[in-house]
Order: sequence, then C-alpha cells, then structure tokens
Amino acid sequence: MAFTNTAGAPVAQAADPGYKAFRVVHVDGGSKTNPLWMSSVSSEDFQKALESSLQSLGLLSDDPAKAKAEITANLQGLDRPLAGLDMSVTSKVHYSAKSTADQKVIFDDTVAATGTAKFGDALIAVQRLKLANEAAMKENIKAFVDRLRKSLASSQIAAN
Repeated sequence: MAFTNTAGAPVAQAADPGYKAFRVVHVDGGSKTNPLWMSSVSSEDFQKALESSLQSLGLLSDDPAKAKAEITANLQGLDRPLAGLDMSVTSKVHYSAKSTADQKVIFDDTVAATGTAKFGDALIAVQRLKLANEAAMKENIKAFVDRLRKSLASSQIAAN
C-alpha cells in the first residue's frame, strides 16, 4: 500500500519545504478484513503505509517530538465491487495537515483515487479485491503527497 520513491516520486531534499517535517498523529476509519466478507483496509495498515510513504519521500520527521507539522487521516470509504474479472476500488480519505507551532492548516481536503486489479493478477476474486484495495490506497497516498507538496510551496513549513 505504501507509495515510495521507487515509484518515480521525487525525494525531498534538505532545503525543500516539508523536508522531515511531518508526523502522523491519527489515522482512523479503517476496519480489519472479515474473512467471511469483503477485503478491507485496517487503520493500522493504512497508518503504516502512510508513514512508510512519507519516510521514503523524505517528509517524515526522524523525531516525532520535533516535527513541525502533523497529519491526520480518516478513511471515509472504499467503493468496492461485489464481483468481477477486473476489480476497481475507489478510496476516499480526508487528510488534514497542521503546523505544530500555531495549528495553521497546511492541507485539509478529501482525496479520492482508484486502483485496479486485473484477472491475471489473481485468479481468486477475494485476492483480486485485496490487491485492488491496496492499489487504491497506494494511489490515494500518492495523490495526497502530490497535493501536499503543492500546499507546502505556499506554507511556512521550512525544512528541518
């Protein structure tokens, strides 16, 4: 689920706004997968993926106590198919990023993104749905980071 710099995203450098400036303080809205029902994304797995993504892109603070900004994320929903050969899932997450110094809002918006798993990716539908969920969350994190970087250009969050 993590979006990393291996996917072609630029890694923040020491002089860039937001470099090692963030900590993730709260992630919710996810739920564990019920083996008798549809695949889901847990809040814990989402938080790990978000933190891993921010870290690999040079945006996560090495010391959370010294972070200049904090991020919260609320998984508002996964729009999943009940069946299909190719399965597409759309994830909707509300992200908020605020300065720790003055609580100034850096980013506050809902991000929607879609991920797809094809029949050839997994023959079993439950596994295809899991892959589509993970792809949707990865694309969601990617879209959030892209939009966050644009917001950072106009904010006062400097590099550590």
